[in-house]
Amino acid sequence: MRNLFWGKLALFTLPFALVFTAFTGILIYSGESMPLAWVVALQQGEGPVLYRPRYGNRDLTFKLLSTEARRPQILALGSSRVLQMRANYFVDRRVFYNAGGPAWALGRVDTFLRALPAAALPRVLLLGLDQPWFNPDFEAEDFAAEVSDFEEIFLVNRSVFQDMLAGIRPPDFAQLVARREAGFGGLALGMRAISDGHGFRNDGSEQYGDFLVAGFLSPQGERARHLEWLRAGERMYVAGASVSEGAAQQLAGLLTYCQEHGVTVVGFFPPLAPTLYAEMRAGGQHTYVGAASERLSALFGQFGYAFFDFSDGAAFGSDGDFFDGWHASERIYLQLYIAMAQAVPDLAAYSDVAALQQAVMATTDTFNVFGP
Repeated sequence: MRNLFWGKLALFTLPFALVFTAFTGILIYSGESMPLAWVVALQQGEGPVLYRPRYGNRDLTFKLLSTEARRPQILALGSSRVLQMRANYFVDRRVFYNAGGPAWALGRVDTFLRALPAAALPRVLLLGLDQPWFNPDFEAEDFAAEVSDFEEIFLVNRSVFQDMLAGIRPPDFAQLVARREAGFGGLALGMRAISDGHGFRNDGSEQYGDFLVAGFLSPQGERARHLEWLRAGERMYVAGASVSEGAAQQLAGLLTYCQEHGVTVVGFFPPLAPTLYAEMRAGGQHTYVGAASERLSALFGQFGYAFFDFSDGAAFGSDGDFFDGWHASERIYLQLYIAMAQAVPDLAAYSDVAALQQAVMATTDTFNVFGP
């Protein structure tokens, strides 16, 4: 009798188990909950692979695994503002990886670099330092602890089921199985990459599908939004007059660590849209930016490192070269790199600067200089 009960129970639950297994398998295959080591391996191939899941945030783990696997000689590191820097700057693209992450602040950057094995540290670190990191009144975003691949599978399953029941963003399973990137048509892993063309490229840089493919956001609208934030003193535009001593000390510790491990650091303030930057300076509420620039220039000089203040985007382009108030285009970042390479021999040795200058002149799309 007992065996009969368990047999009936097994028959009753079997369809649900099969559906759950197929559902989980599709989410893994699509890249939404694929183990990160698999994603890293796929992105090391020859063809373009765009990666961005919709659920969860494991950027730190993903970028660490990618950097450890590639062991680049040149590493870009910072917030999303460095994510337009490309491997195409270098004669041998394999020497570069972009380890930047959206919303990262100085503490996250410090954690990342110290978590790398000594053998995976780069020869040259391109360190993007967001101006607000040095404003004592700026509050950086907190990140939840990142989970394992196994935990991620169940968390993603739960989130997708919940959204389906609520009628929110029902997944297109045929689209997920096809894994076709919505922009250039290459391989895409993760729902955001598949449906929106948004995500990390093979070299770690980011394709802004929200703007360029899906069209959820417009540069004009986002530049206006950033101006509103500036005028209200909100988010990254909180007013400030002094330099954060804690941030300066943390940066000094990071530079010391790099020097002890033979890493040459090239630091820079990323650019702001010309109209926004001009209004910021005229308003007189963000004088910490100029003070921080002087402080960082002196600090980098103490270590024999170069620091560049690229805050004024007007030196390289116009408002039309910015996605919003503080994310510049590929063309702008290519120009910034050229300026750094011309001043830092350790960078120039890896690049054909004349060819890069020609690329700047030849491009017809400021947001897409190099393609996928």
